[in-house]
Amino acid sequence: MSSNSLLTQTHDIIRYANTYKLEPDNPFDPEKVEKVLKEILQEAMENLVYDPDQCVKQAKWASYTIRKKVKELNFDRYKIISIVTIGEKRDQSVNIVCQFLWDSSKDRFSTISIENSNVYGIAYCFGLYYE
Repeated sequence: MSSNSLLTQTHDIIRYANTYKLEPDNPFDPEKVEKVLKEILQEAMENLVYDPDQCVKQAKWASYTIRKKVKELNFDRYKIISIVTIGEKRDQSVNIVCQFLWDSSKDRFSTISIENSNVYGIAYCFGLYYE
């Protein structure tokens, strides 16, 4: 026998059965996520004065950190999407739109907005259920 045939005989392929599970064990909790959003967005905007380059960096950092912290909460079977917008306050109104294919019975989201004297910040975190 060659050494190649021995290797194929000793390493069987593992096959997993379908679970047919329709509900998560640890579902997305918007209240827990809102606490994370508030903590991270406050840290990102602390003493922040509007500068286009600095606001972009802070928004990217906040979005990455939110996604990382929410993933640490171990929500079962959810894809996590985080969006952060930081802009200058100049007596204007702002409309922000996010569109997803949404299952209202299982998908969840959390949002928060914070402002200081110079800038405003809006953070969204979406938990999209996947089977």
